[in-house]
Amino acid sequence: MKNSTTIVMNVITEEKMTYYNTHSLEDNLISAIISSTEDVRKLMHWDYRNKISSIAKIEKIHSINGNIKYYSQAYDMIAYKVR
Repeated sequence: MKNSTTIVMNVITEEKMTYYNTHSLEDNLISAIISSTEDVRKLMHWDYRNKISSIAKIEKIHSINGNIKYYSQAYDMIAYKVR
């Protein structure tokens, strides 16, 4: 799998985090949520990531131009690929 750039943005503050890796949009969104709200030492704790995933209520969005984004209404954050 090839590295790609993902932007995760807080839609309220417009603060952005950039990830360059092979992870999915959803995985990067969960990482951004943990990094911005919790102890970053929890990033690799899979049980904790699963808990955040269910709390975040992440949904997949298809934009008009065909791009896919992942959005967490609970944390007001959205993840998308840079092309």
